[in-house]
Amino acid sequence: MTANTIGVTGLEHSRLPARLASLTELTRIAAGRTGSEGFSQELLTDAETLLRRSGERMRMSGSHTVVALAGGTGSGKSSLFNALAGASFSPAGMMRPTTKHLHACVWGMEGAAPLLDWLSVQRRHRYGRASALDEGEALLTGLLLLDLPDHDSVVTGSAAMVDRLVKLADMLVWVLDPLKYADASVHQRYLVPLAGHATVTTVVLNQADTLTPDQVADCAADLRRLLDAEGLLETPVLVTSAATGAGLGELRRTLAAAVAARRAASDRITADIDALLERFAVYAGDSVPGWLPPAVPAPQIPAAPMADEAGSAAREPGPALPRTPERPPWEQAGWVDHEDAGVTARASSPPWPDASPRAGNDPVAGNGIDGPASGRAGGPGEWQPWQTTAAPTKPASTARPPWEDATPDGQGGRAAVLDPVMYIPPGPAATLTGAFAKAAGVAAATETLNGARERRAASYIGWPPGRLAARLRGADPTSARKLLAGDGAATTQAQRSDIDNAITVFADEVGGSLPEPWSRTVRAAARSRDNEAQAALGAAVAQGLPPRDRVTGWWRLIAAVQWLLMLLTVAGVVWIALILSLHGSHKSSSLISDTSLVPWLAVMVVALLLLGWLIESWCQNMVVLAADREREQAKQAITSRIAAVTSQLVLAPTGRELADYEHFRAELAAARDRVLAS
Repeated sequence: MTANTIGVTGLEHSRLPARLASLTELTRIAAGRTGSEGFSQELLTDAETLLRRSGERMRMSGSHTVVALAGGTGSGKSSLFNALAGASFSPAGMMRPTTKHLHACVWGMEGAAPLLDWLSVQRRHRYGRASALDEGEALLTGLLLLDLPDHDSVVTGSAAMVDRLVKLADMLVWVLDPLKYADASVHQRYLVPLAGHATVTTVVLNQADTLTPDQVADCAADLRRLLDAEGLLETPVLVTSAATGAGLGELRRTLAAAVAARRAASDRITADIDALLERFAVYAGDSVPGWLPPAVPAPQIPAAPMADEAGSAAREPGPALPRTPERPPWEQAGWVDHEDAGVTARASSPPWPDASPRAGNDPVAGNGIDGPASGRAGGPGEWQPWQTTAAPTKPASTARPPWEDATPDGQGGRAAVLDPVMYIPPGPAATLTGAFAKAAGVAAATETLNGARERRAASYIGWPPGRLAARLRGADPTSARKLLAGDGAATTQAQRSDIDNAITVFADEVGGSLPEPWSRTVRAAARSRDNEAQAALGAAVAQGLPPRDRVTGWWRLIAAVQWLLMLLTVAGVVWIALILSLHGSHKSSSLISDTSLVPWLAVMVVALLLLGWLIESWCQNMVVLAADREREQAKQAITSRIAAVTSQLVLAPTGRELADYEHFRAELAAARDRVLAS
């Protein structure tokens, strides 16, 4: 099997790329919410380190499995290394420290140089089994065996080197001896944290030749008990003797099985992800109370499709905000410039010295543990920092970034961003809008409008004698203009406390049950623009009220009719007065001396006065009905504007925070899912 075919073995069934993509999103979301009450900075650092380390390992040779022999001074670790390698490559002894340097033996050196550089193995301590091998040795082709320094070494830097390499190795073999197999420094510092790494961890009880068979059985049983108590239930325990060769065959078969499966690297990364997700899980609780996700199918993340499938891959919209496939800040930029379209982009240089593949000397360039030969998952739009080879090339134009799928309309092929307000449960949103309307004094403003309209209309349609009598009594109504202006100012200035209380109740209702830091960030988001709410609500009320000086056309007509009736009434009274004053002064009957006209004129005057009063009463009823309609229309307009203010100042910021929370939960669930969706 060649290196290239090794690199893509099992790719179709791998969930690792999707899980790493979800972990990248979790880290991005958490990065903006750190602090004493937020996400642990140590957790974010570990996540960033894991993403970087995974990307580095997956850019390395997928045809080699890195197995590290770790242990303390005198455990026989170096003797076991030499026995497996078939030569005395690493010095062995009982004096501290024995192993001062990192040694490596590689079965099949082709393509291993960048990996050895990454592991920082000095060239003089690299050994290759590239000669003709027997059948047993051939089964180990692809094994890169490390002999780590003693973890309890007194040499400066040895412990730090062991800690680093324990995290970099694909598979760990802990070599213990009968005297120190229960050493707390080994168990508490190394084995207990690896409780979730059983598939890539093996424990070897070495130096069995120093014990009787019964003692070996007792030690192995006690070691098994200790490991089970520490959660390492599935970690195998092997008994060996480097001096006599006992148990080496079983250890070789274990290593050969790991090499043949070529899953140790991905299994190690998977176990690291699982351990990290348990720490992220404490920040994810239940869904937002009262919120129901939209009935939209969730997007399916392809597991690194081949290059010829990149052009036909389509993205499905999902309920969470779209993932931005930007490279996270902890990944170094790896852009590749090319002037000729026919030139294939070379792999970007990895962020460690002397580890980039050399031209013509890397048989696995473009291949990784779980990446396609093309090195990208579905083209530049889906490239992630942990994928195996080249980063996306720069576009010819910098007007659009390479991860946007350009379309003729310029909108790209991405899913539309959902309105963040949809993440707010309807009940609390309606309650907050109602509370803001009450704080803004909508009821008072509209009632004031109703009274002002009636008073304004009375100055046009009112019965002139009645208005004159009211003025003489000093009961002249307040100007509608002054009334509206005064009440509007009072409404704007007096309700700050109600606004604050409404936001507090709303934030507690939608975010109070969420785990930290989300409950705190939801409250902060709800109050992020509360200083603008008072003025915005006042403006919403003022803009929702109709023009203050508006006069309906028929009011002027009725006013003209009223004054015409008043003139006729005055004319009738004057006529009666003339008849009564000139009675008897004219011998002949005339219109100004005929007393028989007085009753009729009096009836006419009374009728005109009664008609004016009836017109005023009828028009007043019409004005009241019209004012009621205008009040309802103004109330609806003001409420609509207040709802827009509420959405803009409170619901949208809170919705974005809740959207991130739901997105965090969705990504955590996706990262935990080991089963590849069909």
